[in-house]
Amino acid sequence: MNKIVFKINKNNLSVGIYKKDPKEEDLNNTNIINTKEIYFSTEYIEENLELVSSFLNVIILKQEVNKVTIKDYNVILPALDVIKNIPSIKELYIKPDKVITYEMFLKILENNNLTKINIYDIQKYLLERLDVNNTIDVTIRSEILFVSNFMDSNNLSTYSDIYYKKTIIINNKFENADTNDFLSFIKINKYLKQIEFTYFDEKIFLFIMNELINQNKTNIRIIFDEKSIDLKSIIKPISTYKSKNERILKELEIDFKIDYSEEYKKNNMFKQINLNTVKIALIGIILTVLLMMGINLYNNQKDTEKSTEIEKKLEEIMNFEIPKVEPEVTTTPFEYITPNNDDLKIINTTTTSIYDIKYKMVFEELKEINDDTIGWITVNNTNINYPVVQAEDNDYYLKRDYFKNKNRHGWIFMDYRNDSNNLSKNTIIYGHNLANQKMFGTLRYALNSSWYKKSNNQIITFNTVKQNMRFQIFSIYKVPVTTDYLQVNFPSDSSYLDFIKMITERSIYDFNEEVTANDKILTLSTCSNGHDQRLVVHAKLIVEDNEEKND
Repeated sequence: MNKIVFKINKNNLSVGIYKKDPKEEDLNNTNIINTKEIYFSTEYIEENLELVSSFLNVIILKQEVNKVTIKDYNVILPALDVIKNIPSIKELYIKPDKVITYEMFLKILENNNLTKINIYDIQKYLLERLDVNNTIDVTIRSEILFVSNFMDSNNLSTYSDIYYKKTIIINNKFENADTNDFLSFIKINKYLKQIEFTYFDEKIFLFIMNELINQNKTNIRIIFDEKSIDLKSIIKPISTYKSKNERILKELEIDFKIDYSEEYKKNNMFKQINLNTVKIALIGIILTVLLMMGINLYNNQKDTEKSTEIEKKLEEIMNFEIPKVEPEVTTTPFEYITPNNDDLKIINTTTTSIYDIKYKMVFEELKEINDDTIGWITVNNTNINYPVVQAEDNDYYLKRDYFKNKNRHGWIFMDYRNDSNNLSKNTIIYGHNLANQKMFGTLRYALNSSWYKKSNNQIITFNTVKQNMRFQIFSIYKVPVTTDYLQVNFPSDSSYLDFIKMITERSIYDFNEEVTANDKILTLSTCSNGHDQRLVVHAKLIVEDNEEKND
């Protein structure tokens, strides 16, 4: 029988599973109730829901509580039943990093008092339904991996950011990543009302306008910033576009406006603009654009150089050269390597591979550089050969390198929900898909039949301080942006097997590998085709060598 505890701290009511083991006769005994900490059995709540709600309501009104935090996934349903009857609770924070179920969604929908909710994730169609039926401010915490200037300059990093964004800024030239990210944004967003151009390029302008019409977006205002844009460069293309599309623009209620500066207004915008002033402004804009492009190229080059320096430093620490992979042999494919005279050596045999290297000898030095280091991953016949880090969230290493310095290339990192010492059912490792082939930039090789059909390439090594582990690939695929493959733990064997069935059926190749309920898997995830798809590789644990036992 679960026992649910209700704790009050300032204006917050927290709800969770009672960890202690109170005597059965003490449950619901009002003679010993502490109004700061109240606990009930789930059975008692079900049988006396109105009484429990009324009792808590009196205490909550007295304490001026307006927010509830649900700490445990298993108590969400009874907690939602209770707070539905407490009008003063306006804010709901569901702490577990799990997707909200349909049953939970219905109970949230029944609550007419909530104005704000904060959840980890929710199915898109449920979010849209919640948005139609309620005026609730919804925050979704699950992060989306984007590196384009468009997403970065508009602070779009979560699904809820994209869904509710009302105003966006176009402040730079669109690269391929920007184009793909804008397409994803315009399909997801439901509240866009204003687009501000502080940078103008006719191709970008036409691209954006065509997508607004394709997605049937209505009541949009397009604003051009006079301070940043030469008006002469926009008048002709805008006039031509409005003339050709007058009917559809009127139907969709899309209009245009120039945002004049106070200085411009004072100088009388209707007078003839001095030609020299226009030339100077035009030259200034050109120089500014060239400078911005130069800065962007410079920053990319510097980030690449920093990554290269880090890799050289890591190679010095490892004190070995990455061995070339020989063609497959008929002898035993793997043999462990043992250190000789405390130096890391590679045995010269026909079966030596990079998976035999014991990294434990260098983890101590790696941790002196970065105490977030938890392992080392190698994927055969790719450039993926990196130490793996882990932070308190999945955002920190998106734009920081191994030395924790800011770097748009990021680093290879493990999901913050995983434990490197005690692997979850699904251990997830992320990295950016970079054009310069660093980080997970060469994971795309896994999509080629010439790569995935070679048995040597189907083994991934992931080593930690305590363990040398090898994983057998059983699924490779690309999928539109989703979080359904990012579940870490599972409530039952059947749910885990359903998960395995889903990700196996997506595979572009049948590896004919059986994965059971007792298996643990490794998931590699990166962007693909811009940022509207994910490239995913799954492998099951086949060898687990405990270093502490073997040393």
